[in-house]
Amino acid sequence: MELRVTFFTTDQFKQQHQLLVSTYDDFIADLRADGPDEEAEGLSQDFLEQFKMVIKSKSLDQYSPLSFYWLNLIDNLVYVLQMWQDGDDEGLTDFWIESEYASAFIEMSKAGTDSLEATSQLMPLLEGQVLGFYHWHLSTKHKAKDVPTLYQLVPDIGDHDMGIRVGHKHQVSPPSPHPDSPALPFWSKDFVDETVNIDDDDGELIGGMQALNSIQLASKEIFIKAATPDVENNIDLHLKNISHALEIIKNASPRCYEAFEIFTESLVLIDEPGIVSYSLQSLPGYSNINVVERDFIDLIDDLIHENGHHALNAVLNYHELIEEDDDKVYWSPWRRALRPIRGMYHGYLTFIWAYLLFSDLSKADIKEFNEEQKDKIKLRFIEEFLMLDFCDLQLDHAYREGKILDAGFELIKSARSLLASERSFVENEIRMLNTKNVDTIQALRGELEKAAQTYLKNL
Repeated sequence: MELRVTFFTTDQFKQQHQLLVSTYDDFIADLRADGPDEEAEGLSQDFLEQFKMVIKSKSLDQYSPLSFYWLNLIDNLVYVLQMWQDGDDEGLTDFWIESEYASAFIEMSKAGTDSLEATSQLMPLLEGQVLGFYHWHLSTKHKAKDVPTLYQLVPDIGDHDMGIRVGHKHQVSPPSPHPDSPALPFWSKDFVDETVNIDDDDGELIGGMQALNSIQLASKEIFIKAATPDVENNIDLHLKNISHALEIIKNASPRCYEAFEIFTESLVLIDEPGIVSYSLQSLPGYSNINVVERDFIDLIDDLIHENGHHALNAVLNYHELIEEDDDKVYWSPWRRALRPIRGMYHGYLTFIWAYLLFSDLSKADIKEFNEEQKDKIKLRFIEEFLMLDFCDLQLDHAYREGKILDAGFELIKSARSLLASERSFVENEIRMLNTKNVDTIQALRGELEKAAQTYLKNL
């Protein structure tokens, strides 16, 4: 599918989202046509037999964020299998160290087990993760036979001991936590009856699913999942704040709101001091939003910032936009550190949403904001403009070096066009700053000039 580059239009948003659907459709079609054969070395016969049945399921015919995540689990399994077959000791070590199974791998390594043998022992966990996720989240109905199915909890979708997501719209609350195990054993699940049969410590428990809280937008519901019991205890307050934030965005920044409505599917509310909000390319539409140490303006920012990642990832999952490497040669004004091209490219095309959001909020002159909030908003869009402007030489260099491909640079040029149309507005706003804010902007400019002398002189 050809990529058009008219950034920040509703038609562009819809096209980008369709790219995400097309990515899924192509992947699932390939798996159904050329999935692992019945005697694939390194995979168990039981897994191969079950996978052969699962991949034909009608529940996988339509794209969903969770089905997309499931495909990434399979991609990981195939990736590890290929490295194991190739004897790639270094690649396997890197994979396991960065995975949720790192502690098990490290213990095996300490006991003298090499990476190939450790992978042979750990591979059933990846197989179980693929099957367990499918049966828990994606199948309409599941009934285990001789032993319960294990579902590996996924914190990134809001799973915790006392509130485990099941599918996109529901959760279950086990009668007791399982702190020693990140897996939930279950015998059956039925989305039609909205029931699950959990293998609890005190015996089997049949219980109902509970609907997740949600916020209704014009075209869809955004489902809200608390990631901890403490957040759940204050869920009404969080829902009120999020609804109010979205109403402000809708009125003040229609383009940001339209994009949010297209790309965001679920908000996972986290309570992790020192951790910023985040999202994953493998989990489109799911935004993990930190609700501690963040004020109301930060909440508005986080909702749109993470949505910006979803919008960009929708294109990156389908089109090759950059030639990735690990060379940290580009200075990021947001990280104040050297970054590889992926970090620079992502930063530019996500923080431009911050410029758009905060410039729109400032232009709207929202009466309920106090002077401190208005100052924060004005400073943010000026700061974002200056930092985005700083990146131009580096992005041009990356394009000349082949690190940004033609399609990827078209997105950069479209974003630059938007910024160019805003330059006179920003310069006028800078002239109108009070003394305190002038000092803040001057300090930023000084830092950027110093970084330019250090890192840009040879570009």
